[in-house]
This record gives sequence, structure tokens and C-alpha cells, in this order.
Amino acid sequence: MQTGDEKPAARPGSTPIWVWAIYALGILAATILALSVLFTLGAYLLSDDVPVTTNVSVPALVLWGGLTAAAGGLWIYRRRR
Repeated sequence: MQTGDEKPAARPGSTPIWVWAIYALGILAATILALSVLFTLGAYLLSDDVPVTTNVSVPALVLWGGLTAAAGGLWIYRRRR
């Protein structure tokens, strides 16, 4: 029986919440990157009469790419342990 002062014991092998948070942010970032690429590719392929220009935000690319890389790297690291 637990009293109010004791913390419940973590199950061995359970995934910490911060890992799930990194995974969720990585999935969000990968989705944003993929949709951006698809949207730009669609603009290039479907607009024959209008010139298409791009304006790439380097901070956004670093942010979304970094989150995707962090989630992928964490996933690989945890699989190899």
C-alpha cells in the first residue's frame, strides 16, 4: 500500500515522457518539411505559365531539420542499446 509521500516505481524498460516529446516534435517537424517540399514541387510542376520563386527561411530549415534529426538520432540510439 502506498502512502502520499511515495512515488510509484517506474516499470523497467518503460519509455520516459521526454523521449515521447522528442518523437512527437520530430514527427511534427518531418511532416512540415515533407508538406513544404511537396507544396513547392507541386508549384513547380503545375505552373507552366507563371514563374515560381522560392524564399527559403534558413532558421526554419535549421529548426525543423534539427528536430527531425534529433528524433531520428534518438530513435536509432535507443534501438541500438
